[in-house]
Amino acid sequence: MTGHKNHPATRAPRPAKKTHASVHDVVEQYAQLEETDAETAESLRRSFLLAIKQDPALLREELFSDFLAQTIEPDDLEKLEWESPSHIMEMSESLYFSRFSNSERAKMLNRHASVLLHKALYQYEKVGDMEKLLRLLRLTPPYLLRQDAELGRLHHRANAYEIRRVRRSRRFLFAYLLLQVALVLVVFPYLFINAENGRLQNEVEELANVELGDEGYQLLTFSEGMYWAIITASSIGYGDVTPTTTTGRVIAGTLGTMGVITVGILAGLVLDWITPRRIL
Repeated sequence: MTGHKNHPATRAPRPAKKTHASVHDVVEQYAQLEETDAETAESLRRSFLLAIKQDPALLREELFSDFLAQTIEPDDLEKLEWESPSHIMEMSESLYFSRFSNSERAKMLNRHASVLLHKALYQYEKVGDMEKLLRLLRLTPPYLLRQDAELGRLHHRANAYEIRRVRRSRRFLFAYLLLQVALVLVVFPYLFINAENGRLQNEVEELANVELGDEGYQLLTFSEGMYWAIITASSIGYGDVTPTTTTGRVIAGTLGTMGVITVGILAGLVLDWITPRRIL
C-alpha cells in the first residue's frame, strides 16, 4: 500500500472537498492497518465504496482508482445497495474514465466494471424490464458477451424478447392494414357520399345544433365514393372528385393522413422483407 503515496491527491480537480478529504483519510488509514485486522479493513473498504458511490467522479483521480483496483474485491461491490441500475452504470462509466498507473490496474478496473454490469442487468431482469435490459446489453462491449457465459445468457434472453416484440408489432401493423382496407373500400366511401349529398351534413347540423353553411351538394354513387377513397388514401388526388362540404373535407383530410401513415408502414415492411438478415 505504500505505493499510493507516490500519487499526490492534487492531480485531479476535487469534485467535493468534504467527500474527497474523507476518501483520502480512508485510503491513508487502510495503508496503516495491520493485516490481521480484517473487520476494520472491511469497514474501510465499505466506507470508500460508499463515498465513491456518492461521487463516482472521484475515480478520475489516480490515487483512488488505484486503491479501488488494488484493494476492492468483487464481493465488496456485490454487497452495495443501489438506487437504480442507471446509478450502477454511472459508477461503471466512471471506472472506464479512471486513471491507472499500469495495465494490471486497468484489467482490475475492467473486472469491477463487469461486476457492476452484471448487477445492473440482474436488477433489470429481476423487475422484468426487458426493454432496458436490451438497451444496456447493446452498449456492452462484444468481447464481454463472448467471454462471459452469464452475459451470453442474458443476451440470448434479450434477443428472444426482441423477437417477440417485433412479432407483436408486425401483427399490430397487419391488423391495421386490414382495417385500413376495410375503411378505404367500405366506410370512407359511404361517409363521403353521404356527406356530399347532404344527408350526413344535415345529421351533423342537427346533432351539434350548428349551421355549417355549405352551399350546394353533389350526388355521388358508391363506386365514385370508392374511387375517391382509393385515390385519396394513396396520396394521388387527381382532383376529378373533390369534397365540397365541410364534413366531406374533414373526411378527406382524415383519410389522407391515414393514407400517408399506411404508405410508410408498407414501405417499412417491404424494406424488411428484402433486407438480408444477419446472424450475430
